[in-house]
Amino acid sequence: MSVETKALRDVVAGSIDRQWLAWSAEHPHLARAIDRTRLVNEAVDRLEDDEGFRAALRAADLDERRLVEAAEVLAVAEGWVRRALRW
Repeated sequence: MSVETKALRDVVAGSIDRQWLAWSAEHPHLARAIDRTRLVNEAVDRLEDDEGFRAALRAADLDERRLVEAAEVLAVAEGWVRRALRW
């Protein structure tokens, strides 16, 4: 696995992890049947093949490593939004 693919995989896995708990509570039987590692790998493969995704990276002047950094910033922002919505 290339460094770029690993970086993208980390972003996708983090996104799935942040949403998994709520989604699996709504779909418990399906959640038990899904292999999360395979789900992440399939999502990464599709993103790597998606020209729209590649164009968005180019437009934002991002490579996969910078995408990881941007995703970390967005994850912090998501956390603040979730906390704000609990009030």
